[in-house]
Amino acid sequence: MVWTVPYAFDEFYSAINLPGDHRTLANTRKDWILRRIGTSLDIRDSFPMGSIPRFTALKDHADLDVILVLNYGKHIKDKKPSAVLSAVKSALGSGAGSVRRNGQAVTMKFLSWPDVDVVPASRVVNEDGSFSHYNIPDMNREEWLKTDPGQHSRQMIDAASKRGANFRRVVKMMKDWNRRQSISIQSYHLEVIALQMDDVSWDDESWAVYQWFVKAENSLNYLWHEGKDVAEYLSWDRAVRAKSQIVEAKNQAFTAWYKTAAGKTDHREAIRIWRSIFGNRFPTYG
Repeated sequence: MVWTVPYAFDEFYSAINLPGDHRTLANTRKDWILRRIGTSLDIRDSFPMGSIPRFTALKDHADLDVILVLNYGKHIKDKKPSAVLSAVKSALGSGAGSVRRNGQAVTMKFLSWPDVDVVPASRVVNEDGSFSHYNIPDMNREEWLKTDPGQHSRQMIDAASKRGANFRRVVKMMKDWNRRQSISIQSYHLEVIALQMDDVSWDDESWAVYQWFVKAENSLNYLWHEGKDVAEYLSWDRAVRAKSQIVEAKNQAFTAWYKTAAGKTDHREAIRIWRSIFGNRFPTYG
């Protein structure tokens, strides 16, 4: 029976959370991909990335990203992202699905969870030969995007250590909210919004959720992080529509939080509003 908002959030988290450490499975999938490709591509390095190794994955909605660092001279130099993705899809052979909607990976379907999004990349070094970043494709705009998944993972680990267990819990809740919206934002964008919430108390999940919406409202047209605009993939029209969704949810979240703030005890109404925000996996009162 659910009588309080904190218990309702616990039940909601249990419903959406992907428990356990799945990094061994992630590496098994990666190795299968490498065997599948064989010698058809010159792969210099490979590693899993994304929400599974960062422990921010959702139950029933988590795929695995595998980075393939390709020989730049052979496979990427002077080539458009669409051409590189086409070459990766050809190398994967039968069973390879379509390019992801964000234009950055080829999806490999499996009979059992998880499917794998294969992301080709080139390694970029500084003048002294030290590692700088990776470039990954964006076929939708025919551009190469700068990324450093290792650094992002370290930032998420550091934030979880400093802010406590609710940090990852709230990130997962926001991912579940985001996946049900008509205009969703990229998972990396969502996590960066959470990373930039430095002045927020994470002790109360309902307050942290509300503050994520507050931060997100002004992070859709432009969000600078690690030398790039994280929001640049959103067209102006899509950003406006996404902001409308966030503002509506923000206003609801404030009302729900206020119902049980500063000694108020209207848990019934608060839970009703939180369920209207998060959907049917959020429990009902009673």
